[in-house]
Amino acid sequence: MNDTSQINKNKKEVTTKILIALVSIMLVAIAIMGYMLIDLSKRNDLVIVKNQDVTKEKDNLKKELNLLYDDYSMLETTNDSLNSEIQREKEHIMVLIEELENVKNYSYSIQQKYEKELTSLRSIMRHYVYQIDSLDQLNKVLIAENIQVKDDHNRIKSEMDVVVEKNTELESTIETASVIKTSNIQIGFLNRRGKETEKSSRIEKVKVSFNLVANDLATSGSRRVYMRIVRPDGYAMTQGQTFEFREKQMAYSAYRDIIYNNQDLAVVIYYDITETVILGKYTVELYMDGEKVGQSFFTIEK
Repeated sequence: MNDTSQINKNKKEVTTKILIALVSIMLVAIAIMGYMLIDLSKRNDLVIVKNQDVTKEKDNLKKELNLLYDDYSMLETTNDSLNSEIQREKEHIMVLIEELENVKNYSYSIQQKYEKELTSLRSIMRHYVYQIDSLDQLNKVLIAENIQVKDDHNRIKSEMDVVVEKNTELESTIETASVIKTSNIQIGFLNRRGKETEKSSRIEKVKVSFNLVANDLATSGSRRVYMRIVRPDGYAMTQGQTFEFREKQMAYSAYRDIIYNNQDLAVVIYYDITETVILGKYTVELYMDGEKVGQSFFTIEK
């Protein structure tokens, strides 16, 4: 083999080696690029997963804040000061929800901030629940005490009403018992000369005699006895004089002043007839101390 052939052979070997080296390099580069593509794809998948997790965490926080707002809304109390505090916390929750909705770059630190807010708000709510429960228990005690007081008041009032009623009955009984009664009412007619007569044409005067009965319960002292003679037509025989009886004025025929000493007392009252005598049944009524103390009847015939 000459030198030229040997040189050509060497060149071919070198070229072959170079080609093999280039192919190897290309294969390695292709392998590296393939690995990088696979790694990049995995990284993209991981970013997508992380973004999905972030969105999920953000939505969960919003959901928990909304649920917490509903829990605060269910707190009920009649205490105005406590209601104001609860309303202030509800407004704070709404501000957090709005802030969370407007967050663009959500991060772990932001999530921690809202989780701390949630923890704090839940603790505050538990405190409010305890306060409301304590107030409810206190209100129940106060209501029970109030009911008991009302029951005691009603019972005492009922007992007092019974006492007042009994006292009223007793006073009425004493008052009734202290009224001076009359007995043995006698009626006679006198003529012009003062003699008794039965003829209607000659009657000039009516004489009414009676006894005031002894009564130890009555007050002794001076009295005025009023006499009413009521004609058959319902009008009283009178000269126009009146006396007060149970808050109204009544016409009377005559009166007599007496001194009563709690003993039987005979009394006579006269009435001088000035009007025309009509035939029929007459009524004689006697009044004293604001009470009607006696009544009798007589008839004038022709």
